[in-house]
Parts: sequence; C-alpha cells; structure tokens
Amino acid sequence: MKEIKQSQFLGFFNALVDGDKDKCTSLVQSLLSDGVDLKDIYVELFQKSLYRIGKLWDHNQMSIPQEHMSTQIIESLISRFAPVGKPNPDKKVVVTCIDKEFHDIGAKMVSNVFELAGWKTYYLGASVPTKETIKFVKQIDPEVIALSWSLYLNLGRFLEVVDHLTRFFPGKKILVGGQALAENSDKVLKKYKNVAYIDSLHSLESYLKKN
Repeated sequence: MKEIKQSQFLGFFNALVDGDKDKCTSLVQSLLSDGVDLKDIYVELFQKSLYRIGKLWDHNQMSIPQEHMSTQIIESLISRFAPVGKPNPDKKVVVTCIDKEFHDIGAKMVSNVFELAGWKTYYLGASVPTKETIKFVKQIDPEVIALSWSLYLNLGRFLEVVDHLTRFFPGKKILVGGQALAENSDKVLKKYKNVAYIDSLHSLESYLKKN
C-alpha cells in the first residue's frame, strides 16, 4: 500500500488553508488513483491537517473564516469520497456524537471506516440528545454503538449517555473515541465492562478485523 509523502501533505494543507477546494479534491483523487488507502487519507491528510489547524488557531495564526472554511472543505471531501458498497445487513452500527458535541468530522470518518468493513451504518451526526440516542438504538437494534466525545467540559453528558446505554443494552458493544478521552480513558471508563476506547482509525480497523 502506498504511503502519503510529506510533500503531498503540504500541498494539500496549503491548498486547504487557501480555500482551494478544487485542488484539494484533485489531490485526494490522485492519491486514490495511485492506490493510497482511503483510511490513510483520513489519517495522514484530513486528521493531520485538522490537528495543524488547531495548533495555528491556538496560537492566533489562523482566522475564524479560515478555520471554518478549511473544516468545511474536509467535511465535503469525506462525503465526496465516502465508501460505496453493499453492506452486511447482519452487522449494524449506530455512530453519533453525544449531546452538545458539535465537532462531528471524526464521527463521520468512523462511520465510513465501518462502511469500508462492510457494516450497515446509521450516522446520526452532531449533538444528539441522550434520550433520542436511546430511542434510536431501541429501534435499530445494532450490534455496536459508537460515540464521539471531543470536549472534556461535556463529561457529564458523556457519562449520562454511557450509563443509559450500558443499563438499557448490557449485551451491546459500545465503542467510544474523541479528543476528550485521549488522556482520561482509563479513569473515565474503568467501571464499564462492555465499553472500549478506540484511539485512532487504525485501531478501529484492527478491532473490526477481529469482530
């Protein structure tokens, strides 16, 4: 499998912050045509760009319009290059952000990785209230529930939805991820038996190969 070169990343990133959506699209298409795996594009282009944008934002080196524009371009690329295939109806997953979580790019990529692995995905998007998540899970009856949690200040809401899901659906596997768990996963999740922390898309891929 081909790897993404640093020069290719920089070309993409520069086009991204310049707002050149057409060039970004062309670069992604070229990488896919050259045999680069879609998951590697997610990690080595999209995630890496978002992390760099975050650092620039933290140091006041990027404006609000630039940040929003770059994020929207990446969101559009995730949708444009989404996997296409016939899923296994016996493998269903609900992917959602917890209530008051509006950063949903990571959850979108997680949903697509499930699709690449042949799962039937139900992607609910950003800021889904706990009671609505519970209601939907009851309706769909998935094998896996995947939750995204990015902002630590939403700890209470995260624990609420996990408590409800583990109580109402003790036999279902719950996968959780997001920046808020990067340094706190052991402490936050230690009391839950059927909840697993997924720290990257590559970790998710490894999990799916085993399940």
